[in-house]
Amino acid sequence: MVAFSANDPRTATLKDATTVSGVGYLLTNDSTNNKLDLTAANEIAIGVSMGESSRDADLVLETANATVSFIPLNGTMMIASAASQTYTTGALVYVQAAGVVGTTSSSRKLLGVYVGTGETTSSSAGDLVPINVTQAATS
Repeated sequence: MVAFSANDPRTATLKDATTVSGVGYLLTNDSTNNKLDLTAANEIAIGVSMGESSRDADLVLETANATVSFIPLNGTMMIASAASQTYTTGALVYVQAAGVVGTTSSSRKLLGVYVGTGETTSSSAGDLVPINVTQAATS
């Protein structure tokens, strides 16, 4: 661990029944139980997953007391997108359900600004897109 760096990976326990399917998914705190959950559209993200959540001996994603490694929000990060999103350079990007981002703003929290060269994501969620998260909503 590098002291005093926002890029230090953290490990947390997930809310029961929550699994993370890969890198780039947005995480939020789950109320007051010191666990994390995938963000919903109106929640504030605190970090981005570094990979899948933990698996059991049979390599099945755990659904109770599972853990996940994440990086706290900072700078420009590659974040999982909702399906079929069109991003243009400088577009505002918002937290969507299931821990992904998109361009729909209605009742969503601002996460940041798209800093890529423009793209349309595939028809399934999870494509990674570059987002400058220094403007992320904190309330």
